[in-house]
Amino acid sequence: MKSIQEKVREIHVRGEYDVIVCGGGLGGVAAAIAAARGGAKTLLIERNSFLGGVATAGMCCSIFNCYYTGSEPRKLGTTGIAVEVADALAEAMGYGRKWHNHKGHIIYDIEQGKLILQELVEKSGAELLLQAWTAGAIVEAGAVRGVIVESKSGRQALRAKGVVDATGDADIAAFAGAPLRTQEKGIHSLCFRLGNVDVDAFVDFFRRNPDQFPEYMDVDWSLNEALAQYDDCGTFLFPHGGGMQMDAFKQAKANGELPSTIGIQDTTDACQMHALRQTGVVHVITGFTHFNGLDAERISRSIADGRRMAFTVSDVYRKYIPGFENAFIAGTAANLGVRTSRYLEGDFVFTAGMLKAGVRQPDGVGKLIGWENQVKHHGANAWGSQVCHADSADLPYRCLLPRGIDGLLMGAGRSISTDNPSLLRVMVHTMVVGQAAGTASAVAVKAGSTAKTVDVTAVQAELKQQGAIQ
Repeated sequence: MKSIQEKVREIHVRGEYDVIVCGGGLGGVAAAIAAARGGAKTLLIERNSFLGGVATAGMCCSIFNCYYTGSEPRKLGTTGIAVEVADALAEAMGYGRKWHNHKGHIIYDIEQGKLILQELVEKSGAELLLQAWTAGAIVEAGAVRGVIVESKSGRQALRAKGVVDATGDADIAAFAGAPLRTQEKGIHSLCFRLGNVDVDAFVDFFRRNPDQFPEYMDVDWSLNEALAQYDDCGTFLFPHGGGMQMDAFKQAKANGELPSTIGIQDTTDACQMHALRQTGVVHVITGFTHFNGLDAERISRSIADGRRMAFTVSDVYRKYIPGFENAFIAGTAANLGVRTSRYLEGDFVFTAGMLKAGVRQPDGVGKLIGWENQVKHHGANAWGSQVCHADSADLPYRCLLPRGIDGLLMGAGRSISTDNPSLLRVMVHTMVVGQAAGTASAVAVKAGSTAKTVDVTAVQAELKQQGAIQ
């Protein structure tokens, strides 16, 4: 491989902070809010011009409701900033806390989401640096003491007493030389949204044709439960893999109008849909690619093929699905939805067994509801239902710590130290991880300690004060 020698240069120090959070997805947002509320001078750095990551730039406009236990009566198992964010997004859609009464996803408008997340961060007192890429880590005496950023202002240094890596891809950990693993064949998707949809007509189709709705896929619920949430909240979830069960999509495939693959995109008939009655918009997740999520060339190819896929699928919707007759592509995602990529190889490894109901940890810094994937629908090749556990489990602080490097904590669920990076990748879990990391960083700074030497009982006390753990 050819290489060039980069010129050594002095880098201007842009500013100094107590805590720097890198990555403005939901994990980073939670981390920045938590750190600022904990009294730390905090900066949140984001590569896009807005916050939210997958939740906005990735156009994944819904939060899987693993806040609640799956047993009856349902109990709220996760609290703190994760609930605060869901409530704020739902309030902007006009249904507020009504989502607490239902099992389905919390579906929201991503444009409102961008503003809501920004205002939550600003209200906390944290500062924002947008359209800035992290390009390096400042490591001194085995500890991360800041980051290097690239922006329109050039290459600059930002110093900190503690850093939270909420990039999702463990970028800062990689720059710092922490031991990491890579998911060589992750699954990724490019979401898109359709405007001018008659959402009532779409939902009414299932009222008249209940056999066409794939019950007990994605969410462990019936059509009647899905309709109840729509009537109450104005949001409707059509599940992952549901298109494969509908006669309309089967007919479109038989007629040659819905190809099984478009470039490297496959499963074009999976068709998870998130419908919002208020805006007449339906977000679609369908078409998947499988590769190392750090491969820039494959990311480019996936986005290009995904955009073609969106227009092909939208043609099928207009022709075959009631309510979509006058729909148009209202946008394709700014970022590819990368589910897993790079994650810690730490001294402590979080496993699936630790996510079981009732598992407690001495260093617990958050409450998580796990689930079992159970195939309950009777259709051919049906996808599973995510059946939430009967009780929460603890997030152990130790899985946020990289091996051999101090001053750094992981603030995104998919990049913690684990044997399976998919375990905590969903939005609720990543916000729990982010709040824990941001809180611990602030507590460490105030105590004059570090990420590895901080008193975890003091972190737990601050999280109780913030309402994240009971």
